[in-house]
Amino acid sequence: MEKERVGMYDGIQRDLVKQDNYETAHKVAKDKLREKDFVRQCSLAGAEIVETKPEGETVARIRFINRDYLVSYPSGEVRLADAQEEPPLWERIVILHYLTNAEGAPETGELISYQQIPDGFLYYTNFVRRTSGILSRTFGPDPELFMQAAIGLGGKPSKLGKYAVLVPALPQVSYHFIMWPGDEEFEPEFNCVFDRSITGCLPAEDITVLANMIAVKLVKQASAGSAGTVKK
Repeated sequence: MEKERVGMYDGIQRDLVKQDNYETAHKVAKDKLREKDFVRQCSLAGAEIVETKPEGETVARIRFINRDYLVSYPSGEVRLADAQEEPPLWERIVILHYLTNAEGAPETGELISYQQIPDGFLYYTNFVRRTSGILSRTFGPDPELFMQAAIGLGGKPSKLGKYAVLVPALPQVSYHFIMWPGDEEFEPEFNCVFDRSITGCLPAEDITVLANMIAVKLVKQASAGSAGTVKK
């Protein structure tokens, strides 16, 4: 029997306004993590325990899209390790889901497409619109800019193509972005594949949201005018 994953739409109700939905999903994510053995989950997820306070609070550091975040337990609060501003709600939710779902499964070496992810067919159109569509509009005319932006975001050139990068999103989750520049006959195209182990870390809806986060950060990285500085 397949294990139930904590996902982005847990707690969502269609009759709530968007912000209320996000806040509800955030609360559910914190509650789900509170039910877990936090130290064990951090070990499975590749997060590092950095502080255990006398009053019972435990703090872990986790790498998320080229920045360090701190997660407090049992409160479930998530904050940036190097800045005072509050992280976006979506980022906090995905980090909490990742920690809750972690099983410590190693990479399989087998790459799969989004459509091969359980329930991926339900969100595929949205995935393409929020990922490939954004990247094509920004980087279609300039594949070198795409590569520079991805490397500036902590990515590494991939063997999957001339314009392909591996972007680490979480300690055990990476995205392979592949670009075909196109020519007189064909429009530029983007694809994204993952190691099969991603299915044990996040459900399809979270994988979509995370891909969109990376795409948006790549666009901001390119707009910043420096491949070495992430525009926040």
